[in-house]
Amino acid sequence: MATPEQFIVDNTAEDWKALQYVREWCDISSAIDIATGHFEIGAFLALDGAWQKVEKIRLLIGGETSRTTADAIATALDSSIIVERQTGDTFLTGIGAVVDGIRSGKIEIRVSKPKKFHAKAYITHSKLKVVGSAALVGSSNFTRPGLTQNIELNVKFQGPEVADLQDWYEQHWAEAALVNQELLSVLEHNAREFTPFEVYAKALHALTANVDPTDKSWEGSDSVIYPMLAPYQQEGFHALIEMSRRWNGGFLTDGVGLGKTFVGLMLTEYYAVRHRKNVLIMATKTGQDAVWNPELREKLPELFGQFSNVLVRAHTDLTTSQGLAEIEHLAKRADIIRPSSSPESTPTTISRASASTACASTPSSWRSRSRAASPTTPPSRR
Repeated sequence: MATPEQFIVDNTAEDWKALQYVREWCDISSAIDIATGHFEIGAFLALDGAWQKVEKIRLLIGGETSRTTADAIATALDSSIIVERQTGDTFLTGIGAVVDGIRSGKIEIRVSKPKKFHAKAYITHSKLKVVGSAALVGSSNFTRPGLTQNIELNVKFQGPEVADLQDWYEQHWAEAALVNQELLSVLEHNAREFTPFEVYAKALHALTANVDPTDKSWEGSDSVIYPMLAPYQQEGFHALIEMSRRWNGGFLTDGVGLGKTFVGLMLTEYYAVRHRKNVLIMATKTGQDAVWNPELREKLPELFGQFSNVLVRAHTDLTTSQGLAEIEHLAKRADIIRPSSSPESTPTTISRASASTACASTPSSWRSRSRAASPTTPPSRR
C-alpha cells in the first residue's frame, strides 16, 4: 500500500495521490509555493477546506513575455471554470473563498516573464521545525486532473534540498508579474450571486439553444401559415419539430376545434418548402377530399398538384390489390409522413420515414393540452 513516505507520486495509488500530499501539507505549513505550467480553478476547489489553513499561497504560472499573457491566462481560467461546472463541481463550491483569498492577499498569483516557464513544483514552508519543509517536484500541473487523475511522475523531497528549491522559487518569483486583478475579475463574475431573472434567462437560452435561427427568420418573413397560427398552435408546432428531432415522431393531441389542421399545414409547409422534403399526408377518404386537398389548394397552392413534393393519400386506397406495391413506392419517396383521420377528432401526427419503410419508429412522446380556441381566430377556421 502507498504511504505518505513514498518517493514517487504518480496518482496511481487511490489513497495517496498528489492532492493528498498537498492537503496534508496545508495542516503543517505556514506557506506553500506552487509552480505550474497551467492553472485551473478545480485545483483550488479540490483543496477547499485545506488551503485556508495556510497563511500564504503563492502561485507562479508559465507564460510568454508579452502583456497579453495575463489576458490569455484569464481566458484559460474562464474556460477551466466552464469545464469544472461540466465535469467537476457544478456549483463551484469554494470559489467564493478563493475570491476572498485573492482580495486579501492570502493568495498571490504571478506569471513568469523572462522565458517560457513550464516547471511544476509544490514547495512548503513548515510551521514545525521537527517535521521540516517538504516539496513535490515533477509533472503535475495545478489542475484537478494533474493532482488526481493523470498518471504523472513527481518526486517527493524532504531535507536540505528543499531549501535549495525555496531559493529557486524566490528567484523566479521576483522576476514574475502580478496578475491577481485579471484573474480576480474572471472569478468574481463566476462567484457572484445571480438574480432570479438571470437564472430564468439562462434557462430559457438553454431551452432554445437548438432552435435554428434561420428557421425563426423564415417563420417570420416567408411562411404563409405561421402568421395564421395562435400562440399555442405555434408552441405545438415547435414542440412537434423538437420531438421529431429527438424521437423521429410525435403526437399533437389537442381537443376538438383547437386547430390541429392548421398545425398540420404548418408542418407540411415547414418540411416541404423550408427543407424541400417529400411529405406524405395519410388521411381517410373523407379527410382527403373534404379537408386536405381543399386546404392545400386554398392556402398552399404551390404544394397542390401532381408535380408537388406533397402527396395526400387515403389509407383505404392502400388496401387494394396494388396497395402493397404503392406502399413500397411511397416508402422510397417520402421523407415525412403525416397520418390523419378525421381532422377534428384525432391527433396531428408527424413521423420521419426511412428509405426502406413507409412507417417511421413509433413516436416516443406526445403532447396533450385542452386549451380554448384563440379569440383572434374562430374555431371554424381551423
